Amino acid sequence: MSKQKYTAAERAENCVLDLEAAVYQAAMKPRGTLGGICETFGLTYNTAVLQVNPKRTCHTLSPILIEQVLSATQSSLIMDAICCAHGSAGWFRLPDADNQCDDMFDIAMLGQKFADLNSTAIDAYADKVIEPDEYARMQKDGQALLRHIQTILENARINTQKNNDR
Repeated sequence: MSKQKYTAAERAENCVLDLEAAVYQAAMKPRGTLGGICETFGLTYNTAVLQVNPKRTCHTLSPILIEQVLSATQSSLIMDAICCAHGSAGWFRLPDADNQCDDMFDIAMLGQKFADLNSTAIDAYADKVIEPDEYARMQKDGQALLRHIQTILENARINTQKNNDR
């Protein structure tokens, strides 16, 4: 699989992006998202467009705007970028207490996410050279696996508390 280059759209779908690219994808790709964010938070649209565009250097991306985009979009792209930049961090969504999924389904999905990471790693190591896009894809699959493990553990904790109240 080495030497394969992803397009920008493929990279956004399959790889962990850097923070600026992740914020851009979250804010701009669903058309109208940034306009809604600007309306919600009282921002100037043209300034926000310049700030989220990673190709423009006249405006910098502020932490406040990153927080506002994340708050409005709940983008996994941004969270993956932050965790991978840190190197030793992970994230997961807390399960909805009113909508507990079937535990067996969660465990089956865990196996699928492990298989995805395994397949990605085998493809990347096939020629003994890991390209940057291959590594970014491995990071994305790894983050998905870690998120799912944390979700299963949180569901188990909730189940334990609910069924063992004393």
